[in-house]
Amino acid sequence: MIQTICHFLISVVVTMVLIGQAGGLMAADWGTLSGRVVLDGQAPESQPIKPAKDQFCMTAGPPNETLMVGEDGGLANVVIYIRVKRGQSLEVHPDYDPQLSEEVVLDNKGCQFVPHIALIRTGQPLVVRNSDPTGHNTNASLAKNGAFNVLIAANQSQKMTLSKAESLPLPVQCNVHPFMKGYMLVRDDPYMTVTDETGAFEISKIPAGNHEFQFWQERIGYLKNCKYEGGELNRRGRVKLDIQGGADLDLGKIEVPASLIK
Repeated sequence: MIQTICHFLISVVVTMVLIGQAGGLMAADWGTLSGRVVLDGQAPESQPIKPAKDQFCMTAGPPNETLMVGEDGGLANVVIYIRVKRGQSLEVHPDYDPQLSEEVVLDNKGCQFVPHIALIRTGQPLVVRNSDPTGHNTNASLAKNGAFNVLIAANQSQKMTLSKAESLPLPVQCNVHPFMKGYMLVRDDPYMTVTDETGAFEISKIPAGNHEFQFWQERIGYLKNCKYEGGELNRRGRVKLDIQGGADLDLGKIEVPASLIK
């Protein structure tokens, strides 16, 4: 009887160890980072876009998305992602596996790029689409993947994949309509996000451990020396944070001085 009980207990322990090793699915192995990026000071007046010559674009009236600040100072379109040292990679939670087959659509819609900042994983299908009744081209100035420039006729699309991670968000433009501009960030892992209209962000299911996070915005560049509750981003807008499994690390308000805006 005692021997049988011992064998049972050993089998239970071994099974638990194997489960932990096989998928890293235990809550203690994954954490969340959240916060809110807020502009500290008066934002410069946003200059409206004035489309010329193209009647459709003049009617569509695309907004200027280079600096979007909410009434309470929330800074939209700030990109946050984990920086990984060359030659290293991050363990990715299995819940993100289906993402690799999901299409990321970069649309030319209303004479603007939608989304304004596209987040793409290497190997993930990218669909460049034109939902407008007028012609556009999508000219992406990528570095590691090489630049591409595709002409997309009205209501047409083109599919592609990108195989190399980029270190920064890089610009996407339409030469037909020079006022159209967006950005694209390509990474090997899913641990990246863009702040919403209130400045809020969240990255979930991050592998527990110490990671370096990058904060970037197109008019500012690196969010250098910006303070948050309990710390400060460095001169390159980076900070090393210890992600605890099963916990949410909330940075609170990350204050961006208006003097940083270029």
